[in-house]
Amino acid sequence: MRALIFDMDGVLTDTAVAHFTAWKEVFDAVLEEHGKAEFTRRDYLDLVDGVPRYDGVRNLLASRSIPLPEGEPDDEGLSSVRGIGNAKNRRYHEWLERNPVPVFEDAKALMACARRDGLQLAVYSASRNAERVLRSAGLHGSFDVTVDGRVVEDLGLEPKPDPGQLLETASRLRCRPEDAVVLEDALSGVAAASAGRFGFTVGVNRQDEDRTAQRHALRAAGADIVTADLRQLTLPDRSGLRRLNRLPSVWDRAPEISERLDGENFSVFLDYDGTLSPIVDDYREATVPAETVEAVRRLSRTCPVAVISGRDLSDVRDRVGIQNVVYAGSHGFDIAGPDMQERPEEAERFLEPIARVADELREAVSDIPGAEVEQKTFSVAIHFRQVQPHDVERLDQRVAETVRRHEVLRRSRGKKVIEVQPVADWDKGRAVEWLLAHTALGEGRRFPLYVGDDLTDEDAFSALSEHGIGIVVRGGVRFTLADYALEDPQDVRRFLLWLSDREAQA
Repeated sequence: MRALIFDMDGVLTDTAVAHFTAWKEVFDAVLEEHGKAEFTRRDYLDLVDGVPRYDGVRNLLASRSIPLPEGEPDDEGLSSVRGIGNAKNRRYHEWLERNPVPVFEDAKALMACARRDGLQLAVYSASRNAERVLRSAGLHGSFDVTVDGRVVEDLGLEPKPDPGQLLETASRLRCRPEDAVVLEDALSGVAAASAGRFGFTVGVNRQDEDRTAQRHALRAAGADIVTADLRQLTLPDRSGLRRLNRLPSVWDRAPEISERLDGENFSVFLDYDGTLSPIVDDYREATVPAETVEAVRRLSRTCPVAVISGRDLSDVRDRVGIQNVVYAGSHGFDIAGPDMQERPEEAERFLEPIARVADELREAVSDIPGAEVEQKTFSVAIHFRQVQPHDVERLDQRVAETVRRHEVLRRSRGKKVIEVQPVADWDKGRAVEWLLAHTALGEGRRFPLYVGDDLTDEDAFSALSEHGIGIVVRGGVRFTLADYALEDPQDVRRFLLWLSDREAQA
């Protein structure tokens, strides 16, 4: 990690209200004239946010089937694409004249920590007004590199979701894309970072409305983690960035954790691979040590326990083998426990696309030694733990090209694995929320603890950020939303025994 690249609007500066207000005034006048439904917050997020102004107009008009001419560059009416875009720009500038641009406090805190860690900072924006906004916000001169809409126009770059502008930003930082972190709130920007194969992408989800849906939409677009507050990416004392290797150990903070659990009935959620079971070269050989199975069984006698895995439901249930535990397979798509079974209503429609893409992927990576495609009920895993380092980029490119042909599927990353999952409002975080709402795991407003090691577990850490404790098993130096860390699966077993002893004493 050498650099942080910030999107401007919505991540650094709070201009979303100004943009939305300006767009709504203009679009509602156009839509009323054509007898169409009014412009909504969802329209703003899906069609306009993060894209060049005229492209936003084209997107909105296409969504309402309104054919209008392009018009001339200096059009001022509402009967052409350029006229509508120019009208919006005038209203936005009027807002800037009346108001200093506010800066998000969490963004300033993250920038300060990044500087302390010796990282470079860059800002990019589709707006041609970026310099003016940064000056108004008091951020002019705070970044090593600024790449705005004027640069995009001068270089003839394509707008987001094309990665060109982000790649240009990394180039000006003299930083490889794989060494940079992108922070984005727009779906198009997250998709651009994914297409550019940047090292890590943080989805910023500040929306007050539909926060859960937007979190999942950002993940589906390619965000590695999603947070509502960038301070979650800094250590509690703001001394540096919150990376796996810096997170406080459970054992260093055991009194603090114990105090948080005092007077609480709690429940425990556990990942499988890398958490209960050690990571192994062959995923088929990943087993839970008998001592860990006994620790889970012992804990399940004192509080509700769930195991949530990317493995198929039957696979993870057979490998753990404890009757009174709830199991969630396929990243939460398939849930079963004592006297209950649950699948999201839309789950069945993904069975055929998953089977088809698995066949295509086997063909696509057949010439890459060590690559293995594992088809599961609601996902496909492409394992590359035994692939030579020089072949990994080629493998990733083949997978990306294959998945791109399937609109209902998305690609995500994990430890030496690429996951192909449904584009659906469901993940480990949503599964945890459902279990807390509908089972004994949340009965009486139990306090949840989640232990996991991989990027898919970050969805659960995000879901529990306002009520619960996230504990990550160390491995690498990436960002995490977890609160505390354990060293390895053996340390997880020690923690489970500590919990059960504590609860038994209580």
